[in-house]
Amino acid sequence: MKYFSDLLVDLLINQGIEYVCFNPGASFRGIHDSLVHHPAPEVPAILMCCHEEISVAIAHGYYKASGKHMAVLVHANIGLQHASMAIFNAWCDRVPLLVLGGNGPIDAALRRPWIDWIHTSQGIDKLLSGYTKWTDMPISQAATLESVQRALKLCAAEPHAPCYVAIDSAVQEESLADGLLLPAGPVRPERLPALDDQQLSELVEHLMAARHPVIAVDYAALNDKQADLLLEVATTASAAVISRNGRFNVPNTHPLVFQDHDAHLMGECDFLLALEVQDLYGLLAHSGQTPHAGLYIATLDTHSLLISSWVADSQKLVCADLSLHANVVASIPRIAQAVHAVAALRTATAQAQARERIERIAAHKQKQRQALLAHVTQHADGLTIAQALIAIHEAIGHLRWILTNTGSVTIDTLVRQLWPIDRSEAYIGMSGGAGLGYGLGAAIGGALAHKGTGKLCINLQSDGDLLYTPSALWTLSAYDIPLLVLVINNRLYLNSKQHAERIADLRQRPTDLSSLATGFHDNEVDFVALAKTFDLYSPGSADTPAAIQEKIMDCLAYMETHGKPALLEIKTL
Repeated sequence: MKYFSDLLVDLLINQGIEYVCFNPGASFRGIHDSLVHHPAPEVPAILMCCHEEISVAIAHGYYKASGKHMAVLVHANIGLQHASMAIFNAWCDRVPLLVLGGNGPIDAALRRPWIDWIHTSQGIDKLLSGYTKWTDMPISQAATLESVQRALKLCAAEPHAPCYVAIDSAVQEESLADGLLLPAGPVRPERLPALDDQQLSELVEHLMAARHPVIAVDYAALNDKQADLLLEVATTASAAVISRNGRFNVPNTHPLVFQDHDAHLMGECDFLLALEVQDLYGLLAHSGQTPHAGLYIATLDTHSLLISSWVADSQKLVCADLSLHANVVASIPRIAQAVHAVAALRTATAQAQARERIERIAAHKQKQRQALLAHVTQHADGLTIAQALIAIHEAIGHLRWILTNTGSVTIDTLVRQLWPIDRSEAYIGMSGGAGLGYGLGAAIGGALAHKGTGKLCINLQSDGDLLYTPSALWTLSAYDIPLLVLVINNRLYLNSKQHAERIADLRQRPTDLSSLATGFHDNEVDFVALAKTFDLYSPGSADTPAAIQEKIMDCLAYMETHGKPALLEIKTL
């Protein structure tokens, strides 16, 4: 006999989904049973997690590293509440997750005493309505099959965001009804078209007429070829490029590329092209600017087509002079072609001016770089995070490394300043929603996407974030996912300490109590012992550059020999 849950697993196979991630729960026991007993060799592999937040984070990181979906199963209303923060992160990060949730029988006559009653919710999907693209709670086999297919279709369409379908536990366990058919094959991605001729002409006219153009790029997620093409546009237009931390966009080693914001560049900018920039006002404000008459702003994006009325992640409104909605990746080749055509008609004087501007931009970057290195190499009474990052790169720089997590804003900012991130696979961005607990799960997902490639996946794991989801170490260890976990342990919730200092200073109070309830110095966590509890190899702790390099080499030798993960604790100021 075949059951409806068997057909749901058939659908996952039909869609090419290779993994299903979950913490087990009775509300989807039918699907669990079908996964375990399905005869097909291509049935999705199961990754068991100890918390739903970890399951979602693994799928989040896996998608960003691979571009492929991993199905996530969550248990009833309680599992969904556990998962909700990680789903929020994915919403803010514009990642299309497929989340399937069990629900107790909606037909009350089918509920077991007590437990099915408290784990059944009417309108269970509405819990996520403020931070998903679409949710549904079907109550029949045909409706459920259609809803899951719709969720897959919406996940494949721009702009991206999570989708959730609640699947009635009683319906899962029904004998399969007649006449239910699977789609012909995997859902094809649905993307907006490139800029049309009129839009392209207007955009390029302003770009090439500008004296001090800047191109800002955030969530475009360009591959290496697309990044090179965008840099061709920038070079031809003599434009500086500001790359923000939504995704890898362009190599940070290029002389025209700057990070996050820049007061000098934006101070003289007369034309700003923003490509998938979520926080345009933040870019301007952190550069000491506001929209003004001398600055022409053009936006090209898809993310602004999906707005929540529940969370203000749409950021402060900046009314652009030219607002365009089109696929950025498809538009870049058209922009490049048009820019080259205009540049070919430049006078000798205009060509010389363009070369001079490029030289000035490159000199500005070189000056910035020298100032940064002078600052981070200053003597300190202990190991700074910047010094730790320099030592880490010296140990692994000869390898093909991939950053599957960059820990915190502090770590992320420094690593993008100090490390040469010149490959699209090398960096996948941060959490999106700044919800702690993302890091280790996302790093596991990212490492899983590269398993078997021989590439070194690195998790620059902040200590406070790890304490939210430490049981993710079990999944990492149990499935032998080759990930180097470097716990950057400053014994602080640093951002909270900084806020404590700021508010005390604003109120003219002493700041010497800023570590109270923001730090762990009086009761330190032993991350090495924690790793060993989960049967994870660790050579111990390091608190000097030399020790970091020595113990990373130890980790790498172990990983190479055994094909297993390793963890090193790095104690910093």
